[in-house]
Amino acid sequence: MERKLSIILPVCNEKESLEVMVRLLHSTLKLTFEILIVHDTLEDNSIPIANLLSKEFSNIKLVHNKKGRGVKNAIDSGIEVSSYNIILINAVDEIFPIIAIENMINLIVEKNYDFVSGTRYSKGGLRLGGSFLGGFLSKFGNKLFQFLTNIPLSDCTTGIKMMKKCVWNKVNFTSKPIGWAFSFELSIRVWLLSYKITDFPLKSVDRLFGGSSTFKPIPWILEYGKCFIWGLKKAKIFNIKKINDKKN
Repeated sequence: MERKLSIILPVCNEKESLEVMVRLLHSTLKLTFEILIVHDTLEDNSIPIANLLSKEFSNIKLVHNKKGRGVKNAIDSGIEVSSYNIILINAVDEIFPIIAIENMINLIVEKNYDFVSGTRYSKGGLRLGGSFLGGFLSKFGNKLFQFLTNIPLSDCTTGIKMMKKCVWNKVNFTSKPIGWAFSFELSIRVWLLSYKITDFPLKSVDRLFGGSSTFKPIPWILEYGKCFIWGLKKAKIFNIKKINDKKN
């Protein structure tokens, strides 16, 4: 598989971070890549910045998500028009994970992993900034979920995911388009589908260059909680099946 990457950046009024992210990607990455900037509405303040950047850099595409509002739908719209077979999902305000991209794609190209999730909670990963409540729930929930299910990912809920395009196309999502809850479901489903998966440490600093967080405690907690309970039930069945397969 070629070291060519489609980077999907869903935006929602990210004029503070978008230009920084794009310029850092171009100055850092030593591979062939494209950047798909996906917006939900025509009023998004990211659009003027994206248009200026697309004139400067030929590998930038601006994509209007018409599948329905929400990060998952925006990513789906971006992947639908992407050119390459390896996909990176990245939040625009997450600048520091850029330094992990080369290592993540090497795991897919050289080690034949299907799915690589960033991790802030293992192998030297780190999370700084952002909501205290959101950070606490994320770390505690991920550690508890891994302990209870034995999933080989220590940070299922991070939005930083790299995968073969065919993996995304194979997943049938059922979670509601609330925040980044789909990333939790995505991690669980690729594990249940027996893809070759792993994680790689990230240094995550939320909102380093401004902008407002989309974190809304009640709807986010409810949706992540549903994914958590659903994942526990599926994991129990999955692990029992693996044990029986080994016996046979």
